[in-house]
Amino acid sequence: MRKDRYGAGLSLAASLVLSVFCGFAVYAAMGFVYAIGDDVIMRDIVSGAFTGKPDGHAIFMKYALGFVLSRFYLLNNHIDWYGFFMAGTLFLALAVILYRGLSAEKSLLWKGAYAGLAVGLFIAVMVFHAAQFEWTVSAAMLGASGLYLYATGTKQGKGQYILEEILICLLLFLTFCIRPDVFFMVMPGFGISFLWKFVKSGKERKICFQELILPAAVFLTAGVVTLIEAGAYREDGWKEFQKFQAARTQVYDYSGIPSFEANPAFFEELGLSEHEARNLRHYALYLIEGMDREMMEALSEESMRQNALETRLFSRMKEGITLAWGQFVHKEYFPASLPTLLFFIGILVLAFLYERRALVPLALFWGAEGIFWLALGFVGRLPERVAFSLHLIALLAMGAYFYRLYQKAESRIPQKGKAAAVSGILVLCLAAAVFQWKTAAASNAEKIARDGNYQLFKTACKEEPENIYFVETFMAEPVGGAAVTGRGDFRQNNCVTLGDWYSTSPLDEERFEALGIENAEETILTNPNAYLVVRDVEDTGFLGSYFAYKYPKLSLVLRDVKVIEDRYYYLYQVQR
Repeated sequence: MRKDRYGAGLSLAASLVLSVFCGFAVYAAMGFVYAIGDDVIMRDIVSGAFTGKPDGHAIFMKYALGFVLSRFYLLNNHIDWYGFFMAGTLFLALAVILYRGLSAEKSLLWKGAYAGLAVGLFIAVMVFHAAQFEWTVSAAMLGASGLYLYATGTKQGKGQYILEEILICLLLFLTFCIRPDVFFMVMPGFGISFLWKFVKSGKERKICFQELILPAAVFLTAGVVTLIEAGAYREDGWKEFQKFQAARTQVYDYSGIPSFEANPAFFEELGLSEHEARNLRHYALYLIEGMDREMMEALSEESMRQNALETRLFSRMKEGITLAWGQFVHKEYFPASLPTLLFFIGILVLAFLYERRALVPLALFWGAEGIFWLALGFVGRLPERVAFSLHLIALLAMGAYFYRLYQKAESRIPQKGKAAAVSGILVLCLAAAVFQWKTAAASNAEKIARDGNYQLFKTACKEEPENIYFVETFMAEPVGGAAVTGRGDFRQNNCVTLGDWYSTSPLDEERFEALGIENAEETILTNPNAYLVVRDVEDTGFLGSYFAYKYPKLSLVLRDVKVIEDRYYYLYQVQR
């Protein structure tokens, strides 16, 4: 059968067109929504909805990328540039994967089958995360697609070689800027693939200068981004906040908050009452007198000490293995883990039949992957988005190794039954894609109906800029229902949570200054336009008990009720 080889540029263009079509299909059918609140907050920072003007200090995201995104909001502040970019990265990664097959010297039928399998597998694995995107998953998809492109690279023309080097560098640059932790997750796969390229027929092959350009460019780029980051956060306020952030992460993400009942002396030493300790558990950091870096560091040290006493090393190792294994085999990840298993089996078959030396990089990769799983399990930090990212990296790594082995062994594989096997896999893949598409569409509709109201509430608050609305942090958590839109409202939010991961940062201070807030608690007590917001139930909860304890002569009075799409928001004020 005649082989076709398009130029590298034409192949990439065709891949981008097909990928963009898939992106528009997802957006038109179900839209893109934010899966978690972190993305929404970073979007608000770069868009200007947080402080009143676009800012690149997205804290979790590298400043270099945050600055670029913030400039787009200066051009047009009605388009959700952050959302379109972060969701679009997944389809950029799909284009890279498609490019590998469309640029191969293969028949049009072969390329059609490859494209069908790639798109079908992408939809089956990724459509849920494309429709409800998360920054961690976006970084993982970019980094893993770069690994796929690098590991499947073979002999090629100079133009194609340069194009692929640029693509891989771009993908890793974006991965590093979005989430550095994910960048380091994919690096072992690159290292193993790099070393394996220089083992040929049992003989060592010298590394030429050209093959060192990509690793040098990647680490140079990462170094430049790091220097930009250091410059952007060089001020004393940011340095103080970074120390606060490290302690806060340890408390809220790892060790947990010490119990007041078991540690009254410790809290008394910090000057915190039982009610303020309760505020800590509700993340209401603005309602804790004296909350600063030193207090958070003291909480961090105590929580780590107690955690170490409660869970011995052997117990933590056992719990870590249990957690890692549970996430590794959980049915929630079957869309990614089952194809990974099939690729793995295919690699074993091809390796034993045609190239057993390929088992060495396979073992090295899974050894590195296993270390990541166990390390994250040991610290008890394997949320869904991180676990899925690890699955995604494993999937594309196994896909790359299978593709490479298949390319080498294709001419030696019996033709009988090959077409039937490919057709069967293609039908199965497309059927899984259709099922996942329907599931994702239903899930998106449910998520927007359930969580989107808080975004609508924030938008409604902007219509009354003279008011300030203080919202319990955990009540505001399900903000992921915010839909990516071409006509957004990115004026400054006057809806303020009572604390979060940005608390005490210079950005937070700038936001308070823009809203005329010197102290959150004083504003609630004295500003006639300030409201405490309670959602769904007419009960002030811990807020009511805190203010009753601290200000026994005052009381919280229900002033108004906002109803937005069948959800009730109760607005309270301090009785003056």
